[in-house]
This record gives sequence, structure tokens and C-alpha cells, in this order.
Amino acid sequence: MHAWATHRSRAEVLRDRYPFAAEVLGCYLALLDVWSSLEEAPSSDLAGWAASHVVPRVVAATAAAGPEVLAKAVAEIEDPAAVLAAYLAGAELGPVELYLARASLCPLLALSTVEAGSPDGGNCPRCGGLPQVSVRGESGDPLVSSGRALLCSRCAYRWSFSSSTCPACGETTGAKRTVYAEQHEGPVMSLSPAEGATTFPHLRIDACGTCQHYLIDVDLGRDPRAVPVVDELAALPLALYANDQGLTKITPNLMGL
Repeated sequence: MHAWATHRSRAEVLRDRYPFAAEVLGCYLALLDVWSSLEEAPSSDLAGWAASHVVPRVVAATAAAGPEVLAKAVAEIEDPAAVLAAYLAGAELGPVELYLARASLCPLLALSTVEAGSPDGGNCPRCGGLPQVSVRGESGDPLVSSGRALLCSRCAYRWSFSSSTCPACGETTGAKRTVYAEQHEGPVMSLSPAEGATTFPHLRIDACGTCQHYLIDVDLGRDPRAVPVVDELAALPLALYANDQGLTKITPNLMGL
């Protein structure tokens, strides 16, 4: 079973630490109540099963804790099964439909037993999904960067990927660059900016100068307590900054940011 308890505890910490992300993380916590009850994925008709068993609970959780506009729009979707089937088929969806599909299907896809294949560019070798976030582990040497992994936006599979290659366009000539990173030496020691820490010392905007796409890069060496997808949800200021720089995230996160 997926370790949603770790996601929950991290979301609670970040919700209290960053008031600007409280609504987003509050909605995420409500969805975790739904996801934590899902113990296995159906072997067939995933979209139909999820439309019957998961969508109503996702709609209720969004109404209880999500933004009012989103809750109203999600409740008005007339054919959830068709939306979920379209997502699984790789169709382009609007923001509201995409939210419903991801909130209903991604926890089930994470439970899937599909074997991993070979990476296809920057896409997930397990399900073909786009990467949501870049992750670096602790290298043990402050002068040496650790290996990089990408985390799938659909099934949460993590796979190794070259640090010098853009996951969006495959650029390998060094055009990829860090656009923004807060300066901070050593690990994250305090729990809030008021206690002396910078806001996101373990996160950075990792962008490509060729295609102008980016990912949030999470450095677990700086904060081993981080849960990459949760910390990425909380990083609203970085998403706004990237947008101001004319950059586009490879894929929006669950909340459309």
C-alpha cells in the first residue's frame, strides 16, 4: 500500500508553515482521506470503476476543503467515466477535468503492478506519463551532486534521468540551467521563515533554455524530510516566479499549478 501517511504528515507541516499554501494543501489532505482507503486497482475497466467508486468521494472532498470555484466546476462534470477514460487514453483535458482525472486515477495507477520498461525520453518508463518533479538524493559529499531522478505525474514511479538532459525536449548541450534557487548552506534546520530559514532552500526551478520548460527540483540532501510531490504543491511562489520568467512547467501539478 502506498505510504500516504508520509504525505499526510508532510502536508500538515507545510500547511502550518506556509499560510499561502494552506488551501491547496488542505484540499490535498482531504484527497488523502480518499486515497488511503484504496488498497488495490481493479484489473479491468479502471475508468468505469473509478467513476463509480472514487469520483463521488473526490467530489465530496473537493467540496469540503477545496477552492469553491473548483468544487462547483468538478460537481458539474456530467460524464466522469468519459473524462477518466480520455485521461487514460492520453487525451488533452481542460484544467477541471484534468484535476478530477488525476485525483481519481493517480492513486490507483500508483498501485498498479505494471512492469517498468525503458525510458522514452523524459516520459515515465512505466506508464508513459510526464514527469512532475525532479529529485536529488543525498550524495554524502557537499561538493558532489547526487544522481537525479524524475517522478511520474500519473503513477508516481521514480526513474533515473541524466542531470544534463532536458526531460521535455532532450536538449543535452548545456542549455538547461537553474533559473532560481535560494542561497542556503547546509541542511534545513528551522521550521519557518520566522525562525531564520529561507523559504525553500531545498527547491529550485530547473529550466531549459531551449524549450523554456521547467521542473521543480527537490534536493533531499538539503531537506531529507521533504516529500517531493507535497513540497512541489507548496512551492507557489516558485511557480509564480517561473511564470513571470516566461517558463512553462512540463506538466501542471494536481492543483493545476
